[in-house]
Amino acid sequence: MDLSPTTIELALLAFFASVVNGAVGYGFSSIVTPVATFWYANKILNPALVLIELVVNMTLLIRERRFISATRARAMPLIYGLIPGVIVGSLGLVLISATDVRIVIYALILPLTILQLLGYRRPIAHERRAGPVLGAGVGFLYALTTISGPPLALFWRNQGLSKDEFRCAIAQVRVAEASFTGVSYLILGLFTPASFGLLPVLFVPVLIGVPLGTVLLQRVSKDFFSRLVMAVDGVIVSYGLYSVLVKAKILSDFEGIVFAVVAIVGIVVLAVRVLMRLPALTARGEAALLERSTPPPIGGGVEPAATAAGDVSLRR
Repeated sequence: MDLSPTTIELALLAFFASVVNGAVGYGFSSIVTPVATFWYANKILNPALVLIELVVNMTLLIRERRFISATRARAMPLIYGLIPGVIVGSLGLVLISATDVRIVIYALILPLTILQLLGYRRPIAHERRAGPVLGAGVGFLYALTTISGPPLALFWRNQGLSKDEFRCAIAQVRVAEASFTGVSYLILGLFTPASFGLLPVLFVPVLIGVPLGTVLLQRVSKDFFSRLVMAVDGVIVSYGLYSVLVKAKILSDFEGIVFAVVAIVGIVVLAVRVLMRLPALTARGEAALLERSTPPPIGGGVEPAATAAGDVSLRR
């Protein structure tokens, strides 16, 4: 295994990203890819990330397996739509230049990151019809960039899933997209010794970071943690977009600096305002608020089984 400064930095980045993934159920690629593409071409980086994400999301799916039956029917329309998107995205990775791929990555992630930071909520009424369309877009984005967490999280959060159902649904889609993309990359000959050489650098931090993120989620408010991560992600993506637009000569050096300063300062100010308005920062405080906001049962008491069934029907 190469232990150059670049691989050490990649390992530290993968550790941070895996802590986030373990806590909120997504975020590994959306944190690693924008930074790591400064060091490695996507044709080398993507195959390694796909294999790592397959393992990570299989682990998360096994951990949330109790909720598969409750979410499978809702996840399947997205999974069906993944296949054509993955095929087109994989071909795009082969045919599109590395600079253009980076522009696509940053330009798509930045608005999605800001929407999640703001806590955007707008449920989609016709979920089953929208699923294949979203799946195709997610498959294309994932095969081209290995990033799909932000649009998937935005979709599932808006559909009223519980925390555990959310993690299970997102894990099902991400296992499917990683599997389809892995097969597509294999057919196109994208798995190379250079890609396999990155696996130890990425896998060891994941082994430590994902369980640590799970423990961290038990102590910190999930809403606070996920929005803080989105703020950090937004700063990273803003810097990446600035650098690639200057490199592609779309912006001059001065215009690029102005763009970066405005974008980063805007995200930091927005993040401070959003985080200060959150009702709780710890998991205990979040649970207490939820308990106080739940109305007492009418009539003195309800059987636990009936209550659970009612909760499920309300969420649907």
